[in-house]
Amino acid sequence: MKRALFLLFIVFSSISAFADAAVKFSASTGADEVSAGETFQVALKFEIPKGSHIYGPNESEIGSPTTISFEFPNGQNWKVGKFNWPEEKPFSFMGIDGMGYSEDTTVTVQITAPSEIGAFSEEKINVRADWLECSDLCVPAQGESSFTVLTAKSSAGGIGIWGVILSAFLGGMILNLMPCVFPVIGIKILSFAQHSNEGRRKALISAFIYAVGIILSFLALAGALEILRHFGKNLGWGFQLQNPVFTGLMALLFFAMALSFAGLFEIGVGVAGKAIEKEMSLGQKGNKYLGAFGSGVLAVLVASPCTAPFMGSALGVALTAEISIWMTFAIFASLGAGMAFPYVLLSAVPAAVRMMPKPGKWMEVLKKILSVPLFATVGWLGWIFYMQTGSLAQIAVSLAVLAIGLFVLGRFASPHHSLKDRRAAALACLALAAVSIFIIFKPVDGTENSAAAVDKSQQWSLQRQDELLKEGRIVYVDFTASWCLTCQYNKTALHSAAVQKAFKENDIALLIGDWTNKDPAILEELKKFGRAGVPLNILYSPDPAKGPIVLPAILSESAILEAIDKIKQ
Repeated sequence: MKRALFLLFIVFSSISAFADAAVKFSASTGADEVSAGETFQVALKFEIPKGSHIYGPNESEIGSPTTISFEFPNGQNWKVGKFNWPEEKPFSFMGIDGMGYSEDTTVTVQITAPSEIGAFSEEKINVRADWLECSDLCVPAQGESSFTVLTAKSSAGGIGIWGVILSAFLGGMILNLMPCVFPVIGIKILSFAQHSNEGRRKALISAFIYAVGIILSFLALAGALEILRHFGKNLGWGFQLQNPVFTGLMALLFFAMALSFAGLFEIGVGVAGKAIEKEMSLGQKGNKYLGAFGSGVLAVLVASPCTAPFMGSALGVALTAEISIWMTFAIFASLGAGMAFPYVLLSAVPAAVRMMPKPGKWMEVLKKILSVPLFATVGWLGWIFYMQTGSLAQIAVSLAVLAIGLFVLGRFASPHHSLKDRRAAALACLALAAVSIFIIFKPVDGTENSAAAVDKSQQWSLQRQDELLKEGRIVYVDFTASWCLTCQYNKTALHSAAVQKAFKENDIALLIGDWTNKDPAILEELKKFGRAGVPLNILYSPDPAKGPIVLPAILSESAILEAIDKIKQ
């Protein structure tokens, strides 16, 4: 009976008091410029005077839900994400309990620009809200607001796609400077030295085959991502290292390479190992360029967790924007071409080839020196495996078994042993390698060790992020992963004394989104910012009218401090 009287009251009061609505509605965004396909945040604010309340977005037994709608220019295909409403608060009105908002409230929503928009045009976006406002009387009310954004040419056509392809090419070149690629660069140094006495033509052919290995590997990754996405798998860059089996197998491969470089054995293990041996062995006849191709494949495998400047935005377009499959393959091919370009250029320049030292005993010394970063890579991959599974013994035993097999091979497979001994050693090595791989494939306990290593108060979630922002605090979010070496480097800037002092003085909350293992929520957040992988560092203001600040892929102390100063303004 109370509810019926209440609804009747609303009808009469709505007719008589529509003009008395006092709630103010406004829309704003911190994004001054928006690129095609880019996602940005819009703040929708309801200024509610004391003594008044409005209702939330859901149907209820009393009151009418608040609705918000957008009107976009020229019927373009803008996408509106999920509205993020603050938690409703209980109140009592006319003796009836309800839920809603009785103080200033801001709703946020992510908007994605269409992939085809005009070049450098100013777009006006209109927003309308309808709500039921109640104080002494209940009044159906509406408010309209608008904001403008400067849009850039579509990244899926015309000049835009060439800009993305160029970014991918530059990102691929810079990828050679990332620490994860260093062990393979060492292999290429030895390869250059090997071909230096074979003439410019052979050096150039080897470099081109290396480039083909890199480009085909990037295209294979693009194909795998497209196939998996077709079957509903939501994946980002570096997805393969989120699988502990792949991580463990990579650790075994690099361990075998490291032991070979250190001199424990001389015969390559498996196809990749044989390829490397063929590239490095002097006087090798027959399929001598197989090693160059194998090195290219290996370079992509170890480089895939890394992102470099220019590379992040290009991958974001390839993996998150609405572009054709062929455009995606073009971006990945450009990335591979950029990574291979410095080696092709060096091989094509006669002066560079002449500057390379002639092959000699120094190469054996260099191989042993290069075994050090290879062993370091094994340690890194083993640490990632442990962080993913919580099992240190599993990876340690697997590596130990493989080492025994390779020791047997190196000890008894040399030419001065009988054919019977060599065959027995090879079979023993193969058997122990199979056992080593079996141990890696053994089901792991699934402990999310990396997440457990993060203080629970710092573990990122959208809910935790919103809670801190509601408290009026600036929030810094570090999306990272154990397998991302760029992320580990960034921590030196993030945890420097000056940055931590600024965090403390400005009461900035640090949240860590650990993507070492698969996390759909983190991937969705990366996609909001047009990124396909980590690192991603973002600074949020408690004022919804101020958009988030996205920091560079490679952090510096000054970049973080400048972002803090900017968001405080």
